[in-house]
Amino acid sequence: MKNQWKRLAIAAISSSSVFALTWVWYQTTDTQQKSHSNEKPLAYVGKVVDDIQRRQATRLLWQLVNTGEPLYDGEAIRTSDRGEVRIQFTDSDRYLDLEPESLIVIKKSQGEIALDLMEGSLFVNAKAGAADANAPGLVLNSANGKVDLSQASASLSKGAGNSVDVQVLEGKASVKSKDGKNTEISTGSVGALGATGLQFDKNLVKILAPSLNKPVAMNADDLQPIPFKWTGFPADAQVSLWTGSNRRNLKVYAIATAGDSSLTASLPFGRHFWKLVATSATGEAMGESPIYRTEIQARYAPTVVFPTADVEIPANKDPFDITFKWQKSDDTRQMTLQVWSDAGLTQPVTTKSFSAEDSFTLAGLKEGTYYWRMTSYFNDSDKPVLGKMQKFTVKFTDMLKEATAAAAAPPPKPEVQPLAFTMPETQLTQYFVNSPKVDFTWGSTNLKNVSAYRVRLHDAAQSPENAPVVEVKENKFSAPVPKPGRYIASIEAVDQNGDVVGLGTSQAVTVAPMPILKSPNFIPAEGPLQASMDGRSNLTWDNIDGAVDYELVIKKDGKELKRTKYKNTSTTIRNLLPGEYELMISAQDTHGRASEAGTARKLVVPDKSNLKAPTLKKIKVN
Repeated sequence: MKNQWKRLAIAAISSSSVFALTWVWYQTTDTQQKSHSNEKPLAYVGKVVDDIQRRQATRLLWQLVNTGEPLYDGEAIRTSDRGEVRIQFTDSDRYLDLEPESLIVIKKSQGEIALDLMEGSLFVNAKAGAADANAPGLVLNSANGKVDLSQASASLSKGAGNSVDVQVLEGKASVKSKDGKNTEISTGSVGALGATGLQFDKNLVKILAPSLNKPVAMNADDLQPIPFKWTGFPADAQVSLWTGSNRRNLKVYAIATAGDSSLTASLPFGRHFWKLVATSATGEAMGESPIYRTEIQARYAPTVVFPTADVEIPANKDPFDITFKWQKSDDTRQMTLQVWSDAGLTQPVTTKSFSAEDSFTLAGLKEGTYYWRMTSYFNDSDKPVLGKMQKFTVKFTDMLKEATAAAAAPPPKPEVQPLAFTMPETQLTQYFVNSPKVDFTWGSTNLKNVSAYRVRLHDAAQSPENAPVVEVKENKFSAPVPKPGRYIASIEAVDQNGDVVGLGTSQAVTVAPMPILKSPNFIPAEGPLQASMDGRSNLTWDNIDGAVDYELVIKKDGKELKRTKYKNTSTTIRNLLPGEYELMISAQDTHGRASEAGTARKLVVPDKSNLKAPTLKKIKVN
């Protein structure tokens, strides 16, 4: 029993010691990890596919990595047989895609970001950041030299031994071998950086299609075969297309006719690795292309929310407005809505383009069936993705049809009401001074919905049918006439539809020149007018209707002494010298016309006046 307790104690002490040592070691490395808090990351983890692992430079254990995590100097990233990861470099648009079964170490050395490709393959897009002068250089280190990728989009893979295959898809890359020799690789060039430096195959195939640096976008609902075109193989070679999910497992997928330099292959959506292999008629290998990577992306037209396919929409008004609603994908740059009113698509209703909107109201639709579709344009492709052709039907409700039929029925003719001229008897003869004209007024108290009045005016000798019609808005009419005489007017009222709602009898008026006023007469009417002994004369004359003022003229011995206007019909004259004077009085109307000439009257001022040496200049008239 004692020995058993002794063994248990020894085991406990041993386990505790191992745990303590492990904890101390972990804390030591963890302290080094925490030191990254003062260090700027070199890159961040972008999108992740399947299991991706990282290992810090001071660690032995691999850890799972997630999207958005920072990557620091000396860290390694590896992918599983199905894993893929995008690494986005800090402060630039440059990134790299690490392919399945690959291992890479990211370092910072002498102001550059250095990549050590331990195994597998990767794609680098550094050309996007080439214009940024502040971005650090991006290089790939190899046992046989260094590749400067700062201005290139390139695909790199670890070959046999320490060899690295370099394929420049766009831009240019600079290769420096161990012996210090610099070589530049331009767009479309492929080389292997081995122990003897950069080696080129001058007979490499040139791929014309598909694009090597852009994904192939396809309508998700209409997957089409992808064309492959090339140059560079012998004219009599038979070329086969090898594809696979990674670079190591490529199999024959399609074979071109011998001598052809193109073929088509129906590949599913996703990422594919492929190469072209040329053989002779006897099956002897004649050459092959590098391994390329092409991604076939599914592109979708906007997801339609309304109207749904073949829906029947009840309409409660005519014309009807319908609102289209949809949801677009994030990489859509433009959408186009097309609507037709016939199945043959020959009668377009509208074509409308949108950038960020998610709805559109189409107004003015009649009852019937309409055909429509939405088209999407994406950021990295000029080829549109056509949505499915769909249709919907606008059907008027029974209530709307009844209302429409009632509205289409002709309205009943309005009842005609009598119209009457409202001019008093005194206006049946209308006078003028300079130009003859007529004025008419009429009543419309009991009339409704009157839009205008139609007036016919003609002289008594003219037929009413030949008289022109004048339309007025108010219940009065004024117009010049060519000459004095008798004129006849007739009126009718019409509504906005032109229907007669009021009718009046004819009205005649006489147009004549305005007569001149009669001459006023002094009072008394006969005999001379007599001044008082003090020389004062009180004068009075008749009041004339229509007179505005009166003008008194005083003469002696045929010579005019004084001319004065009065508003009243009386005045007093003083300071006239003894003797006899002639007085004339006249009236003026509102138009400034003088009345008829009256008879001159004599005014006698007695010579027994008590005035001393009066003069004409002292005549005072009240």
